[in-house]
Amino acid sequence: MTALLVCLCPAPAARAAPAPDCAAEAVALTRDQSELPRLDVASPRDRPPYCITLETIMGFAGRVKAHVAHCPTSDYATTVTEWDKARTDYGKLFSQYRCKRTL
Repeated sequence: MTALLVCLCPAPAARAAPAPDCAAEAVALTRDQSELPRLDVASPRDRPPYCITLETIMGFAGRVKAHVAHCPTSDYATTVTEWDKARTDYGKLFSQYRCKRTL
C-alpha cells in the first residue's frame, strides 16, 4: 500500500517585480539617445549601414515607449508620440528597402 503525504504548508509568496528605477532609465535613455546614429548621413544606397541605422533608431523608439508606459511622469512622456511616429515611419522605410533584422 502506498502512502500519500500531503503538506499543508503555505506556499512561498510570489515576489513582486521590483519597481522600475525611472530616473536611472531616463539617464540611460538620454545617454543612448546622444549616441544614436544619424539617418541624415546614411544613404539607402549603402543598404547595410542604412538598415542598421533605421533598426537602431526604431529600437530606441521602442525603448522610449516602454519606459513611458511604466514611468508616465518621465521627461520622455512629452516626446513619446514623436518617437512612436519615427518608429512607424522608419519601419516603413525598413520594409521598403528590404532590410533584414540584425538586433
